[in-house]
Amino acid sequence: MEDQIPETVKEERNQRLLAVVDRLAKEKNAAIVGTVQKVLCEGPSKNNPSTLSGRTPQNKIVIFEGDENKLTGEILDIAVKESTGFTTYGDVI
Repeated sequence: MEDQIPETVKEERNQRLLAVVDRLAKEKNAAIVGTVQKVLCEGPSKNNPSTLSGRTPQNKIVIFEGDENKLTGEILDIAVKESTGFTTYGDVI
């Protein structure tokens, strides 16, 4: 197409957008630290198979300890204790 904007402008705009997305994700996840969330246990975490991973009804990822064979597929109460960007960490209650 004619009259395209330069790649440098596209990249700069993309980086600004990603910065906003990152900031909002951190704020939203920090807001649930100290709360108890319902989490559907999906099984082992993809980054650390010795921990489990699940999602809240709002699709937030929560990492926690537990027995894969007993908890996978279960909806659990998780006390959220920490947040790092797009991931939260907690303990089964």
